[in-house]
Amino acid sequence: MIETVVLIVDDLMFLPKLEGNLKALGYRSLAATNDTDLSRALFTAPVLAIVDLFSQGFNWEKLVRLIKGPGKKATHVPVLGFGPHVDLELRERALAAGCTAVVGRSAIVSQLPHLIEKHKWAVDQDRCRDVPPPLLLEGVDLFNRGQFYDCHEVIEAAWVQEQAPIRIMYQGILQIGVACYHIQNENWRGAMKVLERGVPKLGRFSPACMGINIAKLLADAEIIHQELVRLGPAWHGKFDVRLFPTIEFQEIS
Repeated sequence: MIETVVLIVDDLMFLPKLEGNLKALGYRSLAATNDTDLSRALFTAPVLAIVDLFSQGFNWEKLVRLIKGPGKKATHVPVLGFGPHVDLELRERALAAGCTAVVGRSAIVSQLPHLIEKHKWAVDQDRCRDVPPPLLLEGVDLFNRGQFYDCHEVIEAAWVQEQAPIRIMYQGILQIGVACYHIQNENWRGAMKVLERGVPKLGRFSPACMGINIAKLLADAEIIHQELVRLGPAWHGKFDVRLFPTIEFQEIS
């Protein structure tokens, strides 16, 4: 799965260079310099955000806090700021706002591969070898029985209890279940929206985590997505419930 880096950069000369460098490294980049675009970008489960601290075109401190502020869902995403390397006051402001690290403008180009590998978010494989908590197991059981509303309530409770980034996997499962719930209620747009949010989150944990066969769940979600695309937004009527996914477990290794 291609990993995403969010670019909070509005320099029209510098931005294409960053985008090109990221593409050459095998990453997808998404530019976001306002609340709406940044919120949408965060739905893609990015591994890193890079912010231009010297920009005058947007409030970078506000946008960094949108990622790293208390109670935010994307606090696990590292934020790498760049600006004039001699401006120590700017550096302290950036760190106070939530930036993980701050580097000079030249380094963000010359050292980009190293900086990404050093700072990007990676799944904690030790946590993936843990046994699923009881609430998650209960939610999965409800999911497999097609009780998607109750599944949402239970897995959300598990998500609230879990503060580590592995909670993103819980959220991905929850959103696939919510998509199925919307399908049951003939809500085409709602189903498409949460599918598009849940799949990238789950993709970070493929092929398996906590014994859950994530790869299979992703494949099943893609089948649902393809069927919704075929039916189109004007669809109202029956949906082949045999297409609804079931979550399978495998031995934890």
